[in-house]
Amino acid sequence: MGTRWNLGVALGSTLVGKLQLDGAPPGSSTFDLSPGPLLTLTGSFRALDEGTVAPFVLLTASLGGAVSWTTPSGSTGAGSQAFTAFDGRLGVAAGKTFAHVVTPYLLARAFGLPILWGYEGSSTVGTDRYHYQLGLGVVVRLGACDLDVEGVPLGERAIVGGAGYAF
Repeated sequence: MGTRWNLGVALGSTLVGKLQLDGAPPGSSTFDLSPGPLLTLTGSFRALDEGTVAPFVLLTASLGGAVSWTTPSGSTGAGSQAFTAFDGRLGVAAGKTFAHVVTPYLLARAFGLPILWGYEGSSTVGTDRYHYQLGLGVVVRLGACDLDVEGVPLGERAIVGGAGYAF
C-alpha cells in the first residue's frame, strides 16, 4: 500500500500457557491452556523515515482472536472449557537498521477487548490484568525473508517470534 503503509495477516498458534484466577479457592485457581489457533489482522504507518542518525518511527494497529481450551492444572483433561480471547492494539515502535540486515527496536503498546471463558458451568467475560506492553525486538532480513523476535518484560509479558516473506 505505497511506501509508508503496510497491511498484514498473521495465522499461528498458541503453544503453552497458564491461566491464574484471582480470588478462587486454593487448589482450584490454576488452569493449563492447550495449543489453539490464532488470527490477527495488522496495519502500520511509518510516521518517521530512518535517517543517518534519526531512527524510524512506526505506528501500528491490530485486531485479532485466539481459541484455546483450559483444563484444571494437574488433571488428565477432564473439565476442559473453551477459552476465546479477542485483542485490539495500538502501538509505536522506534528503531535503527544496521548493515541493511539487522533492525533492533523499542516498542510500546496499549490494548484491550474481552476474553470469553466457561468456568464452573457458567460463561465468564474477563480481561487482561495489564493493558500495555513495553519491550524490545529485533528483525533480521535475508533477501525477501525476515525473522523477528520480541521480548516484552513490562506489562503483558511475552516472547514472540515469527518469519515472513515479501512478495
